[in-house]
Amino acid sequence: MLASCGTAAAEGRAALSATHPALINAELPALIPTEVFYTKREESWDHRVSPDGTKLLWLAMKDGQPAIHFRALGTDEQPRTITAERRIGWAYWTNDSRHIMIWSDHTGDENYQVFVADTDNLDHPPRSVTPHAGSKVRHQQKFPDRPNEYLLQQNRRDHSLFDLYHVNVLSGEEVLVARNPGDVFKYYTDQAGKVVAVKRCLPNRLWSLDVPDGQRWRSIATGGTEDKLWIEGHPIAGAGWAWAVSNLGRDRQVVVRLDLNTGDETLFYEDAQADVQGLWIDEITYEPLIASSMPGYLKTKIFNPQIKAVFDRIGADGRFDFSFKSWNRDKSLLTVAITRDTQGTSNFLIDARTGKVMSLAEPQIAQYRQDLSTMVPVRFPARDGLELNGYLTLPAGTQGKQLPTILRVHGGPFARDYWGYQADDQFLANRGYAVLRVNYRGSTGFGRQFMKAAQKQFARKMHDDLIDAVNWMVAKGISDPEKVAIYGHSYGGYATLVGLTFTPDIFAAGISVVGVADLVSAFESFPSYWKNSLARWHAYVGHPENPDDRTDMESRSPINYVDRINKPMLVVHGANDVRVSRSHSDRIVAAVTKNGRAAKYIVFDDEGHNIRKQRNKMTFARALEQFLAQHLGGRAELAALPPIAKEAEATTKP
Repeated sequence: MLASCGTAAAEGRAALSATHPALINAELPALIPTEVFYTKREESWDHRVSPDGTKLLWLAMKDGQPAIHFRALGTDEQPRTITAERRIGWAYWTNDSRHIMIWSDHTGDENYQVFVADTDNLDHPPRSVTPHAGSKVRHQQKFPDRPNEYLLQQNRRDHSLFDLYHVNVLSGEEVLVARNPGDVFKYYTDQAGKVVAVKRCLPNRLWSLDVPDGQRWRSIATGGTEDKLWIEGHPIAGAGWAWAVSNLGRDRQVVVRLDLNTGDETLFYEDAQADVQGLWIDEITYEPLIASSMPGYLKTKIFNPQIKAVFDRIGADGRFDFSFKSWNRDKSLLTVAITRDTQGTSNFLIDARTGKVMSLAEPQIAQYRQDLSTMVPVRFPARDGLELNGYLTLPAGTQGKQLPTILRVHGGPFARDYWGYQADDQFLANRGYAVLRVNYRGSTGFGRQFMKAAQKQFARKMHDDLIDAVNWMVAKGISDPEKVAIYGHSYGGYATLVGLTFTPDIFAAGISVVGVADLVSAFESFPSYWKNSLARWHAYVGHPENPDDRTDMESRSPINYVDRINKPMLVVHGANDVRVSRSHSDRIVAAVTKNGRAAKYIVFDDEGHNIRKQRNKMTFARALEQFLAQHLGGRAELAALPPIAKEAEATTKP
């Protein structure tokens, strides 16, 4: 059914009106244009003030790609622009406040390399600092008192291991600081750049935190897959202690002062409800600034009065999420991003000396705040009594009853969903769908026992949690049980395929984005540099070299149950994905098609594990809303899909 005006139309565009009974007579808000959610989320982002406080840089789109913009503060100077051949991921000032470090990868391959641009000489393009094809670079440390000197991790010697290098990004001079013996997966360095601890892999899925002891290394702490201990920031040289986040001997992660000689911990801060997941440290004084957790909404503990004053000045009221982007050397100028569920992300420059707050960028979505939906934390029990946490977004203008519903499953799976602005959720709610996110067992942030409950539970209790979430929504009268779709990325894509094969009667449709179809082949094709981080995967899923584990993994792989799929699918993959090979989606679509079922398949040749380019986001979003409108009955724009992605569509039978 076509509509070109009224509430079903997006600013006069042709649109499909809702067909679901709960939506037909609902007073739905105006249909927000798709691009507002996916290509105009922020006009600019990642604002960073220079160390000397005289300049500001940020990222903004130019010709469909992120570009660096910068200008002098306190002047009427027009911004200047820096572009790069590779896609820019992020950028920041070097300590001389003249040069800009640029991190970029090639079409989603995640092999990030470092480039440096001279803001005083834009006639020359950014110069490669790490010109080693096929390798990956990780940031380790910058030195506030040593302009243009950095510690960088690189895997160029052996792609499965990272060595530590001291690099001068202007001269190109580099010195090997630490050669990985083969079992190190984390380096900790003090403010002088000295390695004060390393984390090593041990047999039997254990790890050890080792400190230097003369010419040898000595362990001060050990743990297993559920034991967490990491050092935050760079300790003061010679102090002998560090701030750390730990759950050793506890259920929840807390902030501790860690003795680097004995491994003894002194409790500094804890949240009685959830893990501490964020800890901000002053890079010069090494004082703790903020600790954060998220039992439902964000919870912060601010230790620094100056930072507390910053929050007061920007009017943060407890219903927000935040990210400190930068500050100058004396912390008189700060840039901060504040996110709210119905407003998106706002960026500010704050002068701590005068209290002046300058708005740097407001997202276009904020213009539609009256038409957006609040995100509400919810809790409900799993069938075995484990308490689950989630977030519910209901479409505005409805009664909140018998709605078509999207179960949105986060990736990881050792990650979590957070409260805040979620473009997907607001987009889907605006189209008429209830959206539920679930922190199923194994999600981070809820303690050791909650994590441990996920061992060997792929396609078992982890999936039961998702079904229990759907049943809870149905029992509350929120969801129409005949119109529930499951949608997720990565592990969430795996969960989608599990939903369509293990519980096909629950879901009306499924959307798998870079989803795992075969657990065995997934493990056998992980990036080589994951090798020292696979202990948890082996403990929680299995080891394909163990015959019993391999058989068990095969029994939990959707590719082996394709004949059960009887609902429509939308499958999406980036051709350059190094985490989940495109072959997973190729195989599942081929098998579904062979069985005479429908599967719409979109492959992006210039993407990897995430869809990052604006034109590709639009292609996917348009396909998503039209797919859901067809099978769940919500609204959708009817604008034609641009011929950008390579598509393979199998529709031999409906």
